[in-house]
Amino acid sequence: MAARDHHNALKSETISKINGGQIEIVLAKLQWSKEERAFTLHVVPRSYSTAGLQTTDWLSYLGFHRNDRCQFVNFSGCYSKEVSEDFDVQAFASAFNGGFARLQQAEQGLQACGFALPRPEGWAFFYGAPDRGSRQSSLGMSGDGHTAMKTDPMKKTEDDQFFFRFTFIDTGDDKGFVTHYRPKHLPLSSEVQSVFRYLGLRNFEDCPEFDFEPCYFKTLQFVAHGNSPFDSNVERAHQMFDAHQRHFSPAIDHLLAANAAVEACGMTFLPFEKPATRMSVDIAANVVRPAKRNSTSNALNHGAPASGLPDSFDVAISFAGTERTQAERLAEILRASGYAVFYDNFYPEQLWGKNLPVFFDEIFRKRARFCVIFVSKEYRDRKWTSLEARSAQARALEEKGNEYILPIRVDDTELEGLLPTLGYVPIAAGIERIGEVLVKKLQA
Repeated sequence: MAARDHHNALKSETISKINGGQIEIVLAKLQWSKEERAFTLHVVPRSYSTAGLQTTDWLSYLGFHRNDRCQFVNFSGCYSKEVSEDFDVQAFASAFNGGFARLQQAEQGLQACGFALPRPEGWAFFYGAPDRGSRQSSLGMSGDGHTAMKTDPMKKTEDDQFFFRFTFIDTGDDKGFVTHYRPKHLPLSSEVQSVFRYLGLRNFEDCPEFDFEPCYFKTLQFVAHGNSPFDSNVERAHQMFDAHQRHFSPAIDHLLAANAAVEACGMTFLPFEKPATRMSVDIAANVVRPAKRNSTSNALNHGAPASGLPDSFDVAISFAGTERTQAERLAEILRASGYAVFYDNFYPEQLWGKNLPVFFDEIFRKRARFCVIFVSKEYRDRKWTSLEARSAQARALEEKGNEYILPIRVDDTELEGLLPTLGYVPIAAGIERIGEVLVKKLQA
């Protein structure tokens, strides 16, 4: 069906109207026949800055289209899009402003590192200029960024999340700079991989800068306007690489936070799959299973495990960081016995960009046959383990007497919601022995 005009209908009415700080928002109802109707959101930007991304760009990112005239607002034009009948206008205003603030922070960090976010609207709305369309110049090089007649390693640095390498290559036809990115903790979440695609980062399976392990990379063509080094982009290329240590990972955090703010209102600007699809992929990517694990190359290049990974698990292990060694050993014992296991080692890099309460609830309430909990004071007092415990307890209630939670007692701490009559296994029995008992239970 062709796109409907958001300003011409047989019947129209304003449902709600608010001042959202930087924007004025109107929710309208349009009706063309007894059956055909739509609810539309009309937004008027009220301010702009002298540089950088504008609220008009943010609206374009979110799928709004500019209109020269709008009868729902006291202005000559607006940005509009269709929404659901129960759309929460107040929540959107808050998400819009909060998300835009994070987007501006992301842009600052990314610009320092040599990335340019598109500015499809800019000041055009305020000056009555035509829609400019998305324009983003690129000085990237052709080719794979690695195969060259000559490669000169130049710099290396790192932050908590990545190793960074900087090289200069001469392919014979072209010269330029290559920045290589190697994640320290794999697999990356679906969200972070989507950010990399959005930024135009490509992957290469056999990067010589990382001992022929996979990397992500971006290129910058060497540009010279004269014979002097000061007449080229060499200094700027070095500045952009040097900025990575301080600005790259925080900028990704801000970009993810901007998207998360509006995703709660049913909108997105990053190339994300639906939340349920992302969750399934990332849960599977963290499964310990009896088959051979994916290679780092496969996980890095595709962001998803090989086909055949289960949608549910024999055991989900919930533990505090103090019991990580024992939890991992138990997971290995179960895997060696042929069972699919989910365990979370609490590395924030692997959960980067995730809606953690939803992610944990999906695992511990819906996806496991049994849930093993390492009960300790540390477990009771931690935020994320408390979330996992509540989800597991909700599942236990649904089981109506069937076994689900299998507690391992680390100390004398009592966990709220777990009855003292529930059978505990003391950790003093040893992980090897506990693993044997659990395998027998799974075989029963």
